[in-house]
Amino acid sequence: MDPQKTGQFICILRKQRGLTQRELAEAVGVTDKAVSRWERGRGLPDVSLLSPLAAALGTSVTELLAGEPLTAEERGARSDSVLLEALRYTGSMGRKTAVLLTALAGVFLLLLPLFTAGRRLVLRLTGAALLALAVLLARGRRPGFLAAWRRALSERLVRRSTARVLTAVFFAAALGLELTPCGAVMRFGYQAEDGSIGFVRKTYSYFSLLPVGYGDFFPLLTGILTAALLLLSLIRLRRDSRRTGSLLFLGGVPAAVFSLLPPVLFGAEYFSAAGSGITACLSCALLAVILANR
Repeated sequence: MDPQKTGQFICILRKQRGLTQRELAEAVGVTDKAVSRWERGRGLPDVSLLSPLAAALGTSVTELLAGEPLTAEERGARSDSVLLEALRYTGSMGRKTAVLLTALAGVFLLLLPLFTAGRRLVLRLTGAALLALAVLLARGRRPGFLAAWRRALSERLVRRSTARVLTAVFFAAALGLELTPCGAVMRFGYQAEDGSIGFVRKTYSYFSLLPVGYGDFFPLLTGILTAALLLLSLIRLRRDSRRTGSLLFLGGVPAAVFSLLPPVLFGAEYFSAAGSGITACLSCALLAVILANR
């Protein structure tokens, strides 16, 4: 399956039927920019769009993916190979996304010590480990624990509808904990009457602006992301789409990472039971998103 070949085939069929890119886009339910991207070979249509796109162009899904007209005999002989090529393409795109996100996280953690006085060695080691993992994924090699995790997911399939409900439940639980006044932790120093230096530990809501003034803006970012992700997950319960699933995944990863950063950067004093619960809920929500997207 070649995106360039499929794109040229879409362009030829569209012109044969006298359709503009906007008219074809309206018939399928996308934007004309998406049609232009397909025809330039910059991507392939979503799986849910293949059937209406083929109907609008007067062809079959098999011919659309093959990028050329097929006879009845060829259509039957090549249907399996076209399907396998489509699955390989989808897998490669998923791997590229995982490589990009892992590499970005690694670079972020490697650069973060330049702007903070936290645990620099831990951050650098974690960043280097993530970059090494990105290299392994880019070369198509899966570490043993990733392969075992993937097999476990395949063996214990969860209904997509159940996974979508669990996604909303976990995001709602995380947001509920973030709204309580015991999630974000701040540590203040003071001087006693005898001249000794002491410290006091106070907790705040994730939506409090006070920690932001002291450089700990991660709780607020986590809270904003969680609220947006909960809204998206509720929308997905009513109308499921691949784009919504991708947004939930791309937003869930930084939300879970941001919830972990205060104790990692500023020390164990910034650890709290509510914060651990928020991280656990966000991680479970992310796992449910992955299961629903599969």
